[in-house]
Amino acid sequence: MFILNNVGHAFHETEVDEKELAMLGGVWTQMIVYSQMCSDNQYYDQVIDRLNESPRFQRYNEEREHVTERQALAWERGELGAGTVIESGGTDCDTMAQVIWEWFGSN
Repeated sequence: MFILNNVGHAFHETEVDEKELAMLGGVWTQMIVYSQMCSDNQYYDQVIDRLNESPRFQRYNEEREHVTERQALAWERGELGAGTVIESGGTDCDTMAQVIWEWFGSN
């Protein structure tokens, strides 16, 4: 599992819009579920290893502790949306791996 505890630039000091934060909240939910429920997935090691190396992941991880109240609400909407899809069976481990990789694999 990955560690989430850095301090750095704040989202409110950058031009990150609420739509991106909502999407990121959904991706974060998928990362947590993926790390806990998909350890037997064929892409698991690649995805988890890449998270720890991804500059984009590191930046977002550092910034997520410093969101404004409005940004936090956007993040939560993303979490809720992803949680609903996961609970309904609307995704699987391969799909979550692909989504996570699209966000953090090449950056």
